[in-house]
Amino acid sequence: MRKDVKTGMMIGTGLSLLAVVWFSVTQMASSPPNSLHSQFVSEDVVTAQAKPDIVYQPPKQRPIATTVAQPKPQTIPTTITTKKTITHKVVSGQTLSDISKRYYNTTTGWRKIYEANKAKFPKGPDAIKVGVELIIPE
Repeated sequence: MRKDVKTGMMIGTGLSLLAVVWFSVTQMASSPPNSLHSQFVSEDVVTAQAKPDIVYQPPKQRPIATTVAQPKPQTIPTTITTKKTITHKVVSGQTLSDISKRYYNTTTGWRKIYEANKAKFPKGPDAIKVGVELIIPE
């Protein structure tokens, strides 16, 4: 016989034996406990499996609190701080940068003035009108 045929026959035989063993093991695992394989298991093991040692007990519930937490008393501040509101009336030729330079010593503070008076600028910060009173935030 050729060598490759012998090798094929050996592989086929090995696979067949493996299939038989697998089939018998799966049949024993899925059979009911009173079948043939149970005669090899002692009765002590069967009865121990039937009676579990651990019994489930639900956790104890804590009683619901019936008292209501009292609110903390409010403290009233002893010092009252008042903010000094500065207003500026826009004159002809002024921009928000000019007003910022006057009150903040920098031209970059125009955004604070614009944000504080946004309702007075419906068309944006460039649409400043003469005579409008602006609030200058601190």
